[in-house]
Amino acid sequence: MPVDNAKISVIIPVYNTEKYLHKSLNSVLSQTFNDLEIICINDGSTDGSLDILKEFAAKDKRIQIIDKTNSGYGASVNLGIKEAQGDYITIFEPDDILDKHIYEILYKKSVETGCPVVKCNFYNMWEGKNLCKPSKLFSKCAKEEISKTCENLKLFTAHSSVWAGIYKKSFLTENNIKFLETPGASFQDMSFTFKVFACLEKIALVDKPLIYYRQDNSCASVRTPSKVYCVCDEYEEITKFLNANPQKKKLFNTQKLINQYNAYMWNLTRIDAAFKKDFVKRFSQDFKDFYDNHEIEESFYKNVSKTDFMKLINSPDDFYEKFKNTSEKKQIHIFDKIKLLLRKREK
Repeated sequence: MPVDNAKISVIIPVYNTEKYLHKSLNSVLSQTFNDLEIICINDGSTDGSLDILKEFAAKDKRIQIIDKTNSGYGASVNLGIKEAQGDYITIFEPDDILDKHIYEILYKKSVETGCPVVKCNFYNMWEGKNLCKPSKLFSKCAKEEISKTCENLKLFTAHSSVWAGIYKKSFLTENNIKFLETPGASFQDMSFTFKVFACLEKIALVDKPLIYYRQDNSCASVRTPSKVYCVCDEYEEITKFLNANPQKKKLFNTQKLINQYNAYMWNLTRIDAAFKKDFVKRFSQDFKDFYDNHEIEESFYKNVSKTDFMKLINSPDDFYEKFKNTSEKKQIHIFDKIKLLLRKREK
Protein backbone atom coordinates (compact mmCIF):
# COMPACT_ATOMS: atom_id res chain seq x y z
CA MET A 1 0.00 0.00 0.00
CA PRO A 2 1.30 3.51 -0.79
CA VAL A 3 2.41 5.62 2.17
CA ASP A 4 0.16 8.63 2.72
CA ASN A 5 1.79 12.08 2.62
CA ALA A 6 5.32 10.82 2.07
CA LYS A 7 7.67 13.64 1.17
CA ILE A 8 10.30 11.44 -0.51
CA SER A 9 9.77 8.23 -2.45
CA VAL A 10 12.86 6.02 -2.36
CA ILE A 11 12.94 3.83 -5.47
CA ILE A 12 15.09 0.71 -5.13
CA PRO A 13 15.53 -1.45 -8.26
CA VAL A 14 16.60 -4.89 -7.03
CA TYR A 15 18.18 -7.64 -9.07
CA ASN A 16 20.21 -10.39 -7.39
CA THR A 17 21.76 -8.29 -4.62
CA GLU A 18 21.11 -10.55 -1.62
CA LYS A 19 24.76 -10.24 -0.58
CA TYR A 20 24.38 -6.52 0.15
CA LEU A 21 20.64 -6.06 0.71
CA HIS A 22 20.46 -6.28 4.50
CA LYS A 23 23.07 -3.59 5.07
CA SER A 24 21.73 -1.37 2.30
CA LEU A 25 18.10 -1.51 3.44
CA ASN A 26 19.11 -0.91 7.05
CA SER A 27 20.82 2.29 5.89
CA VAL A 28 17.50 3.43 4.39
CA LEU A 29 15.49 2.57 7.49
CA SER A 30 18.02 4.34 9.72
CA GLN A 31 17.44 7.73 8.09
CA THR A 32 16.87 10.74 10.33
CA PHE A 33 14.25 11.84 7.77
CA ASN A 34 11.22 9.62 8.38
CA ASP A 35 8.66 10.84 5.82
CA LEU A 36 9.69 8.19 3.31
CA GLU A 37 7.89 5.86 0.97
CA ILE A 38 10.19 2.96 0.07
CA ILE A 39 9.35 1.26 -3.23
CA CYS A 40 11.35 -1.91 -3.87
CA ILE A 41 11.06 -3.23 -7.42
CA ASN A 42 12.19 -6.83 -7.60
CA ASP A 43 13.26 -7.22 -11.22
CA GLY A 44 12.99 -10.99 -11.50
CA SER A 45 15.77 -11.81 -9.03
CA THR A 46 16.83 -15.46 -9.02
CA ASP A 47 18.61 -15.36 -5.65
CA GLY A 48 17.17 -14.66 -2.19
CA SER A 49 16.57 -10.94 -2.75
CA LEU A 50 12.77 -11.16 -2.78
CA ASP A 51 12.69 -13.06 0.51
CA ILE A 52 14.87 -10.38 2.11
CA LEU A 53 12.55 -7.65 0.81
CA LYS A 54 9.54 -9.46 2.31
CA GLU A 55 11.39 -9.80 5.60
CA PHE A 56 11.96 -6.03 5.77
CA ALA A 57 8.44 -5.16 4.53
CA ALA A 58 6.94 -7.19 7.37
CA LYS A 59 8.79 -4.96 9.85
CA ASP A 60 8.23 -1.52 8.28
CA LYS A 61 4.96 -0.39 6.74
CA ARG A 62 6.74 2.23 4.62
CA ILE A 63 8.12 -0.53 2.40
CA GLN A 64 6.12 -1.74 -0.58
CA ILE A 65 7.30 -4.43 -2.97
CA ILE A 66 6.61 -4.62 -6.68
CA ASP A 67 7.55 -8.06 -7.96
CA LYS A 68 7.86 -8.42 -11.73
CA THR A 69 9.63 -10.38 -14.43
CA ASN A 70 13.04 -9.10 -15.43
CA SER A 71 12.88 -6.11 -17.76
CA GLY A 72 15.97 -4.13 -16.79
CA TYR A 73 17.06 -1.17 -14.69
CA GLY A 74 15.40 1.57 -16.74
CA ALA A 75 11.98 -0.11 -16.79
CA SER A 76 12.18 -0.79 -13.05
CA VAL A 77 12.99 2.80 -12.11
CA ASN A 78 10.37 4.20 -14.48
CA LEU A 79 7.76 1.95 -12.86
CA GLY A 80 8.87 3.19 -9.45
CA ILE A 81 8.56 6.83 -10.55
CA LYS A 82 5.07 6.15 -11.93
CA GLU A 83 3.90 4.53 -8.69
CA ALA A 84 5.59 7.03 -6.35
CA GLN A 85 3.34 9.22 -4.19
CA GLY A 86 6.08 11.40 -2.68
CA ASP A 87 6.79 15.02 -3.58
CA TYR A 88 10.37 13.99 -4.37
CA ILE A 89 11.94 10.99 -6.04
CA THR A 90 15.26 9.46 -5.10
CA ILE A 91 16.89 6.35 -6.54
CA PHE A 92 18.87 4.00 -4.32
CA GLU A 93 20.92 1.13 -5.69
CA PRO A 94 20.80 -1.81 -3.27
CA ASP A 95 24.52 -2.48 -3.07
CA ASP A 96 25.30 1.04 -1.80
CA ILE A 97 25.03 2.48 1.71
CA LEU A 98 23.46 5.78 2.79
CA ASP A 99 24.69 8.29 5.34
CA LYS A 100 21.85 8.45 7.87
CA HIS A 101 21.39 12.20 7.30
CA ILE A 102 21.31 12.23 3.48
CA TYR A 103 17.59 12.73 2.89
CA GLU A 104 17.20 15.23 5.73
CA ILE A 105 20.03 17.34 4.27
CA LEU A 106 18.91 17.13 0.64
CA TYR A 107 15.25 17.83 1.41
CA LYS A 108 16.12 20.83 3.59
CA LYS A 109 18.41 22.19 0.85
CA SER A 110 15.67 21.94 -1.78
CA VAL A 111 13.13 23.71 0.42
CA GLU A 112 15.62 26.48 1.29
CA THR A 113 16.78 27.11 -2.28
CA GLY A 114 13.67 26.31 -4.30
CA CYS A 115 15.78 24.02 -6.53
CA PRO A 116 13.82 21.01 -7.83
CA VAL A 117 17.00 18.90 -7.90
CA VAL A 118 19.64 18.65 -5.18
CA LYS A 119 22.73 16.48 -5.53
CA CYS A 120 25.56 15.62 -3.17
CA ASN A 121 29.03 14.19 -3.32
CA PHE A 122 29.71 10.55 -2.48
CA TYR A 123 32.37 8.16 -1.31
CA ASN A 124 33.80 5.55 -3.65
CA MET A 125 33.74 2.45 -1.42
CA TRP A 126 35.74 -0.76 -1.61
CA GLU A 127 34.26 -2.61 1.36
CA GLY A 128 36.49 -5.64 0.91
CA LYS A 129 39.55 -3.39 1.26
CA ASN A 130 37.96 -1.27 4.00
CA LEU A 131 38.64 1.74 1.78
CA CYS A 132 36.60 4.88 1.05
CA LYS A 133 37.65 7.81 -1.11
CA PRO A 134 35.51 10.96 -1.34
CA SER A 135 34.52 12.06 -4.81
CA LYS A 136 35.13 15.59 -6.04
CA LEU A 137 31.94 15.53 -8.06
CA PHE A 138 31.05 19.18 -7.94
CA SER A 139 34.09 20.97 -6.55
CA LYS A 140 35.64 20.80 -10.04
CA CYS A 141 32.43 21.91 -11.73
CA ALA A 142 30.85 24.55 -9.53
CA LYS A 143 32.23 27.11 -7.10
CA GLU A 144 28.84 27.90 -5.59
CA GLU A 145 26.21 25.67 -4.02
CA ILE A 146 23.55 26.86 -6.47
CA SER A 147 24.42 26.64 -10.13
CA LYS A 148 22.59 27.51 -13.36
CA THR A 149 23.19 24.66 -15.78
CA CYS A 150 23.00 26.82 -18.92
CA GLU A 151 25.82 28.96 -17.53
CA ASN A 152 27.94 26.10 -16.21
CA LEU A 153 28.37 23.38 -18.81
CA LYS A 154 31.01 21.69 -16.65
CA LEU A 155 28.11 20.17 -14.72
CA PHE A 156 27.41 18.00 -17.76
CA THR A 157 30.85 16.42 -17.40
CA ALA A 158 30.33 15.24 -13.82
CA HIS A 159 29.67 11.61 -12.88
CA SER A 160 25.99 10.84 -13.54
CA SER A 161 25.41 9.57 -9.96
CA VAL A 162 21.61 9.54 -10.29
CA TRP A 163 21.43 7.92 -6.84
CA ALA A 164 23.17 10.86 -5.12
CA GLY A 165 20.27 13.27 -5.28
CA ILE A 166 16.58 14.00 -4.94
CA TYR A 167 14.27 15.15 -7.75
CA LYS A 168 10.88 16.82 -7.50
CA LYS A 169 8.45 14.41 -9.08
CA SER A 170 6.55 17.29 -10.69
CA PHE A 171 9.78 18.41 -12.42
CA LEU A 172 10.35 14.94 -13.90
CA THR A 173 6.70 14.62 -14.95
CA GLU A 174 6.39 18.06 -16.50
CA ASN A 175 9.54 17.52 -18.57
CA ASN A 176 8.72 13.87 -19.39
CA ILE A 177 12.11 12.74 -18.07
CA LYS A 178 12.38 8.98 -17.93
CA PHE A 179 15.02 6.29 -18.18
CA LEU A 180 15.65 4.52 -21.44
CA GLU A 181 14.11 1.04 -21.18
CA THR A 182 16.53 -0.95 -23.30
CA PRO A 183 16.27 -4.53 -21.93
CA GLY A 184 19.45 -5.74 -20.29
CA ALA A 185 21.20 -2.45 -21.02
CA SER A 186 23.69 -0.53 -18.91
CA PHE A 187 24.62 3.11 -18.31
CA GLN A 188 20.98 4.19 -18.39
CA ASP A 189 21.83 7.04 -16.05
CA MET A 190 23.60 8.90 -18.89
CA SER A 191 20.57 10.09 -20.86
CA PHE A 192 18.48 10.60 -17.71
CA THR A 193 21.10 12.90 -16.16
CA PHE A 194 21.68 14.88 -19.34
CA LYS A 195 17.96 15.54 -19.73
CA VAL A 196 17.67 16.56 -16.07
CA PHE A 197 20.50 19.11 -16.41
CA ALA A 198 19.19 20.40 -19.75
CA CYS A 199 15.72 21.04 -18.30
CA LEU A 200 16.87 22.64 -15.04
CA GLU A 201 17.13 26.35 -14.48
CA LYS A 202 19.23 25.82 -11.37
CA ILE A 203 20.53 22.98 -9.23
CA ALA A 204 21.60 22.92 -5.59
CA LEU A 205 24.81 21.10 -4.72
CA VAL A 206 25.91 19.67 -1.39
CA ASP A 207 29.67 19.29 -1.19
CA LYS A 208 29.60 16.76 1.65
CA PRO A 209 29.73 13.07 0.61
CA LEU A 210 26.50 11.44 1.81
CA ILE A 211 26.42 8.04 0.12
CA TYR A 212 28.85 5.15 -0.15
CA TYR A 213 29.06 4.03 -3.78
CA ARG A 214 30.21 0.42 -3.98
CA GLN A 215 33.12 -0.28 -6.32
CA ASP A 216 33.67 -3.97 -5.55
CA ASN A 217 30.42 -5.54 -6.75
CA SER A 218 31.63 -8.17 -9.22
CA CYS A 219 28.17 -8.27 -10.83
CA ALA A 220 28.06 -4.57 -11.64
CA SER A 221 27.37 -3.65 -15.28
CA VAL A 222 30.74 -1.94 -15.72
CA ARG A 223 32.26 -5.43 -15.52
CA THR A 224 30.16 -6.81 -18.38
CA PRO A 225 32.22 -6.12 -21.52
CA SER A 226 29.69 -7.73 -23.89
CA LYS A 227 27.37 -4.71 -23.58
CA VAL A 228 29.22 -2.95 -26.34
CA TYR A 229 26.68 -0.50 -27.72
CA CYS A 230 24.75 0.54 -24.59
CA VAL A 231 26.61 3.86 -24.55
CA CYS A 232 25.50 4.48 -28.15
CA ASP A 233 21.88 3.79 -27.20
CA GLU A 234 22.06 6.38 -24.42
CA TYR A 235 23.49 9.07 -26.69
CA GLU A 236 21.00 8.25 -29.42
CA GLU A 237 18.30 9.01 -26.83
CA ILE A 238 19.97 12.32 -25.91
CA THR A 239 20.25 13.23 -29.61
CA LYS A 240 16.53 12.58 -30.10
CA PHE A 241 15.76 14.69 -27.03
CA LEU A 242 17.79 17.65 -28.32
CA ASN A 243 16.40 17.35 -31.84
CA ALA A 244 12.92 17.62 -30.35
CA ASN A 245 13.92 20.72 -28.36
CA PRO A 246 15.66 23.18 -30.72
CA GLN A 247 16.37 25.80 -28.04
CA LYS A 248 18.02 23.23 -25.80
CA LYS A 249 19.94 21.88 -28.78
CA LYS A 250 21.31 25.36 -29.44
CA LEU A 251 22.50 25.62 -25.83
CA PHE A 252 23.76 22.12 -25.17
CA ASN A 253 24.52 20.26 -28.43
CA THR A 254 28.26 20.95 -28.54
CA GLN A 255 28.63 19.83 -24.93
CA LYS A 256 26.63 16.70 -25.78
CA LEU A 257 28.99 15.95 -28.68
CA ILE A 258 32.06 16.43 -26.48
CA ASN A 259 30.57 14.13 -23.84
CA GLN A 260 29.62 11.59 -26.49
CA TYR A 261 33.10 11.54 -28.03
CA ASN A 262 34.70 11.06 -24.61
CA ALA A 263 32.16 8.39 -23.63
CA TYR A 264 32.83 6.47 -26.85
CA MET A 265 36.57 6.69 -26.22
CA TRP A 266 36.07 5.44 -22.67
CA ASN A 267 33.90 2.60 -23.95
CA LEU A 268 36.56 1.67 -26.49
CA THR A 269 39.06 1.18 -23.68
CA ARG A 270 36.78 -1.09 -21.63
CA ILE A 271 35.11 -3.44 -24.13
CA ASP A 272 36.53 -6.79 -25.11
CA ALA A 273 39.26 -6.66 -27.77
CA ALA A 274 37.12 -8.75 -30.14
CA PHE A 275 34.58 -5.91 -30.41
CA LYS A 276 36.86 -2.88 -30.59
CA LYS A 277 37.28 -2.65 -34.35
CA ASP A 278 33.54 -2.92 -35.02
CA PHE A 279 32.84 -0.36 -32.32
CA VAL A 280 35.22 2.09 -34.00
CA LYS A 281 33.17 1.74 -37.20
CA ARG A 282 30.02 2.72 -35.28
CA PHE A 283 31.96 5.51 -33.56
CA SER A 284 33.14 6.80 -36.93
CA GLN A 285 29.73 6.66 -38.61
CA ASP A 286 27.92 8.43 -35.77
CA PHE A 287 30.34 11.34 -35.80
CA LYS A 288 30.59 11.49 -39.59
CA ASP A 289 26.82 12.03 -39.60
CA PHE A 290 27.18 14.88 -37.11
CA TYR A 291 30.01 16.37 -39.20
CA ASP A 292 28.06 16.09 -42.46
CA ASN A 293 25.08 17.74 -40.76
CA HIS A 294 27.32 20.69 -39.81
CA GLU A 295 26.86 20.08 -36.07
CA ILE A 296 30.58 20.08 -35.24
CA GLU A 297 31.43 23.64 -34.25
CA GLU A 298 34.93 25.00 -33.79
CA SER A 299 34.50 25.00 -30.01
CA PHE A 300 34.27 21.21 -30.17
CA TYR A 301 37.98 21.06 -31.03
CA LYS A 302 38.93 22.86 -27.82
CA ASN A 303 38.21 19.54 -26.10
CA VAL A 304 38.85 17.02 -28.87
CA SER A 305 41.94 16.73 -31.06
CA LYS A 306 40.96 17.86 -34.55
CA THR A 307 43.63 15.61 -36.09
CA ASP A 308 42.30 12.54 -34.30
CA PHE A 309 38.71 13.47 -35.07
CA MET A 310 39.32 13.83 -38.80
CA LYS A 311 41.17 10.52 -38.82
CA LEU A 312 38.18 8.92 -37.05
CA ILE A 313 35.59 10.04 -39.59
CA ASN A 314 37.76 9.71 -42.71
CA SER A 315 39.80 6.62 -41.94
CA PRO A 316 38.41 4.57 -39.05
CA ASP A 317 40.86 1.72 -39.67
CA ASP A 318 43.82 4.08 -39.23
CA PHE A 319 42.17 5.56 -36.14
CA TYR A 320 41.79 2.06 -34.70
CA GLU A 321 45.42 1.17 -35.41
CA LYS A 322 46.62 4.36 -33.73
CA PHE A 323 44.39 3.68 -30.73
CA LYS A 324 45.61 0.09 -30.49
CA ASN A 325 49.28 1.06 -30.71
CA THR A 326 48.84 3.85 -28.16
CA SER A 327 47.04 1.48 -25.79
CA GLU A 328 49.77 -1.13 -26.16
CA LYS A 329 52.44 1.47 -25.39
CA LYS A 330 50.54 2.58 -22.30
CA GLN A 331 50.20 -1.02 -21.15
CA ILE A 332 53.93 -1.61 -21.66
CA HIS A 333 54.71 1.60 -19.75
CA ILE A 334 52.49 0.50 -16.84
CA PHE A 335 54.02 -2.99 -16.90
CA ASP A 336 57.54 -1.52 -16.84
CA LYS A 337 56.60 0.66 -13.84
CA ILE A 338 55.27 -2.39 -12.00
CA LYS A 339 58.46 -4.33 -12.75
CA LEU A 340 60.53 -1.41 -11.46
CA LEU A 341 58.52 -1.28 -8.24
CA LEU A 342 58.93 -5.03 -7.76
CA ARG A 343 62.71 -4.76 -8.22
CA LYS A 344 62.81 -1.98 -5.63
CA ARG A 345 60.85 -4.14 -3.19
CA GLU A 346 63.22 -7.05 -3.78
CA LYS A 347 66.12 -4.81 -2.77
